[in-house]
Amino acid sequence: MNTILITGASSGIGQASALYFAKEGWNVIAGMRHPQEDRKLNDIENIHKIKLDITQQEDIDHAYDYVMEHGGLDVLYNNAGISVKGGLESIPSEAIHSVFETDLFGPIALMQKFIPYFKNKESGVILATSSLSGLISFPYDGIYAGAKRALEGVMESLYYEMLPYHVKVKTIVPGPVNTSLKMQTYTSQTNLKPAKNLSKILIPDFNAFPEASDVAKVVYEAATSETNQFEYIVGSVANELLAQRQSEGLESFKDSLAEKIYKQ
Repeated sequence: MNTILITGASSGIGQASALYFAKEGWNVIAGMRHPQEDRKLNDIENIHKIKLDITQQEDIDHAYDYVMEHGGLDVLYNNAGISVKGGLESIPSEAIHSVFETDLFGPIALMQKFIPYFKNKESGVILATSSLSGLISFPYDGIYAGAKRALEGVMESLYYEMLPYHVKVKTIVPGPVNTSLKMQTYTSQTNLKPAKNLSKILIPDFNAFPEASDVAKVVYEAATSETNQFEYIVGSVANELLAQRQSEGLESFKDSLAEKIYKQ
C-alpha cells in the first residue's frame, strides 16, 4: 500500500484528495488542526486522521514520528491554506502574518522535516497546492498571491535540489474552485465594482465551476505520474488566463485585464 500525508484534510481539496486516494487503495494520513471535529473521514479503514497544524513545530514533529512508526511515506502533500482579500492598506498585519505562516512558512517547515527522509529513500513525490494567484496576481489578492508565489519559487528550487535523489517535486495550480477555503475579506466602496468585474472574469460560468473532487483527480495524476512535470494547472479559466498572458506578454496582458476590471 502506498502512503500519502495530506495537510488541510478536513475540508476542500485536502478532504476530497483523502477520499480519492483512499478509494484508489492508498493508505492516507489525513492531517488537520482539529481531527475530533471531522466526521466525513471517519470509519474509512485506510484513512488515519492526525492532529497537524503546520504552523506548530510540535505538530510537525509528531506527524513525522507517526509516519516513521507506521511504515514511512511515498507522497507528502502540502495542501493546507488560508486566504485574505482586500486592498493592501486595509489588511491588518496579524492577518498578513497568519496567511504567510499557513501558506508559506508552515509548508516549508513540514518539507524541511521530511526532505532528509526522501533523500535517503531516493524515491517519492513532494506536492504542494499553489494557486492561479501564485502565477497571476489579481487586485485585492496581494497577500495570498504573495504567499503562493513565494511557495511556487520554493517548490521550483526544490525540484532541482531533489532531482539527484529521484524525488519528484510538483505543484497543483487550481484556478477558482468551489471549496470552503477560509477567507477574511476587507472591502470598501472603492473596490466593490472592480471586484465584481473580476469575479466575472474568474467565474464566467457557475455551471462549469470546478469542484474539489476535480482537483483531487489531478492531485492523484501528479502523485502517480512517472513524468517530471512540475505544474499541474486545474480548470479552464486558469488554463485560458495563463495561455493568454503567455501569448500577449505581461505588459499587454495587464493592460487588457485592467481594462476589463475597471470598465463601467
